[in-house]
Amino acid sequence: MSLWLRRAGTVAAVGVALAVTGAANPATAQPTTRTTVEAGDSIPEWLRAHIPNPDDPRYREWAAQQKQRRELERELQRLRATYFRDVRAVERRQVGIAELRTYTEPFAYPSLLEVFKREASDVRTAILDMLVDQATDEADATLAWVAVFDHDPAIKARAEERLLKRIARCGEVSDRVKLVLAGGLQRDRNADAASAAGIIRTLRLHEMIPLLIASQVRGDTRGAEESRTGGLGWIVIGQQIAFVSDLTPVVADSAVGFDPTLSVVTEGVVLRIIDAVVVTYRVEVHNALVGLTSELWGRSTAGLGWDRHAWMRWYNDEFLPHMRERAGG
Repeated sequence: MSLWLRRAGTVAAVGVALAVTGAANPATAQPTTRTTVEAGDSIPEWLRAHIPNPDDPRYREWAAQQKQRRELERELQRLRATYFRDVRAVERRQVGIAELRTYTEPFAYPSLLEVFKREASDVRTAILDMLVDQATDEADATLAWVAVFDHDPAIKARAEERLLKRIARCGEVSDRVKLVLAGGLQRDRNADAASAAGIIRTLRLHEMIPLLIASQVRGDTRGAEESRTGGLGWIVIGQQIAFVSDLTPVVADSAVGFDPTLSVVTEGVVLRIIDAVVVTYRVEVHNALVGLTSELWGRSTAGLGWDRHAWMRWYNDEFLPHMRERAGG
């Protein structure tokens, strides 16, 4: 994105770096470094720190990767059109799947997921198998991303299965994978949070218990004071009765009449809704939290219910000392 600043009849183009950090490849974020600015230019200090320096080797590397990624996506689109357009051409699809398995560079993982996200399960499963074969931190994080955020339940399950096998093989969970799981818990989409909580439960990641506690209940408030549009709604339970509230005389030759005005009176109850609070109880996250903590603590934590403050008091006062005692013993 470019921000155009006009001063004294001159135009200065200032490129603002937008660092989009994907969980699959956080290293591809654009570096932001200070560059030389001519004296007298009215550029805020906060903006100077985000102006990319074209002479910075990291910026040149990032720019080259972006160009390479755009070319890669065009290449993947051609591959998709060539090999996967006809679902009945089994042999052609197998050739295309073999081609897909050659895209092993970490910067290509987001493009693979995006370009082929609407393909049949054989193509998407082949991508997951390729990620497993790489046996790298970036590939594991990409598997975690699919297992948490994908919209196809079957693909999510396959990605989770492969991720768990990879972690069992290497013996530890990387920070990249934990970052993806934490992002899933913070999403508003309940399916993402449930998937992340299930993986955390399976991997026994006790350090992520505070995130589970904070994510098991989601609430939001919408009120008249915030929107300044009056009440949110009304509920009326009553009976309306019509009556003549006024008479207007109408006079003509040798005749007189009246034009009545009808009004309505309501008798009953009016309920005005000014504020509303929507609370979502994430049962899957709660069950994962109870199951993980009960297993690690040795006693059931179901009695803590949905009370976030009670959970945090238990975590700080009882669980952490218990874990320190276990580590010391």
